[in-house]
Amino acid sequence: MSACCAALACGGALAGSLDEVRLFSSGDPPYVEVGPDGRISGGLAVAPVLAILDHLGLPPSRIETVPWARAYEEAKTRPGAAIFPIAKTRERLKHLNFAVKLLDSDVYFYQLATRRDIQAPTLAAAKRYSVCVVLGDYRQEYLKTEGFPRLDPTSDASINVKKLVSGRCDLLPATEIGMRRKLKSLGLDAALVRRGMKLSQLDSALYAAFNRGTAPEVIARFKAAARSVD
Repeated sequence: MSACCAALACGGALAGSLDEVRLFSSGDPPYVEVGPDGRISGGLAVAPVLAILDHLGLPPSRIETVPWARAYEEAKTRPGAAIFPIAKTRERLKHLNFAVKLLDSDVYFYQLATRRDIQAPTLAAAKRYSVCVVLGDYRQEYLKTEGFPRLDPTSDASINVKKLVSGRCDLLPATEIGMRRKLKSLGLDAALVRRGMKLSQLDSALYAAFNRGTAPEVIARFKAAARSVD
């Protein structure tokens, strides 16, 4: 085979491998915003992903919005599948290649502003209280690893905000912008809650992560595209 033919064959193989790429996400304002039709309409984590897809010549329809637990399961079990946005944890590194960093973020405990009885300046102190978490979320995994005995999981982050403001849980781990946007989307006053301690030991950067069985050249192309659009 000539060098030219070899190059064409290689290019065809790469193009074919990109045909298998599917990205999974779920609604989580302000990072992923989903319209009434169930399609992604925007978000802080969506913008860089769309730019990468455009650079690679892939359509936005490669992104599928599903419940978070399903998105994670697809990424864990299906070569060519990716999930975003997602944070690194020890458990997730067994299944995923965290190929592209999308955002840096810090996570804090939030509580009702009127709950002056809640005193949680340290992780040890925070363990006395009930904590709202999203099922399968990196914050749940981190707090479980740290030995928190009263984790209260749900399937949706906005539900947790409602639970916090109605007094159905004591603490909620969230990013500042995430909490602010969710309160706004629910028509709630930001003054209802106050920010507490920062979870400084939690790696809370958000990534697009691929199944570990994904072809290395596919991941390399996504990384190169991310550098180009950064």
